[in-house]
Amino acid sequence: MNQHIAAEQDDSSLSLNQFLPYRLVNLAQNVSDKFAEVYQVEFNLTVPEWRILVHLAQQPNSGNAKLSHVDQGISAKALTVLASMDKSTVSRAVKLMLDKGYLVKQIDSKDKRASLLELTPKGKQLYLSIAPKALEWEAGLLDAITASEYRDLMRIIEKLDSRLT
Repeated sequence: MNQHIAAEQDDSSLSLNQFLPYRLVNLAQNVSDKFAEVYQVEFNLTVPEWRILVHLAQQPNSGNAKLSHVDQGISAKALTVLASMDKSTVSRAVKLMLDKGYLVKQIDSKDKRASLLELTPKGKQLYLSIAPKALEWEAGLLDAITASEYRDLMRIIEKLDSRLT
């Protein structure tokens, strides 16, 4: 730990208000809870559904779901890694999204035991309806900091993330 940071803390005890993992988890949970209001009320999506939607929307050919000979989409197993969710949470959310008509599932030609998931045009339209509201919400949150502070924050997040991987 850098000397400046260590000098601000009493080495003999743990202060949660100064403990970075605690502060980051609380901030992430607060952001997630407040942001969820954007898609839960108006679009009736759960947090796992939103996370799956946004990950699938960012894939090439998303929203062009058609059963074809060319494999497209992402497996549920890959979504667990991409969206940092456990298998059962992804499975439940995928079932809901299939039932709502937001996803299509096809057998992976490279692994007949696996299925690939892709957004339907309805799922892509849902994403296109939510994305501007998400960006607007983020802009409102970021009004609390300057552009320079934002760049610093992103740089620090990248640095800490790299340290952990």
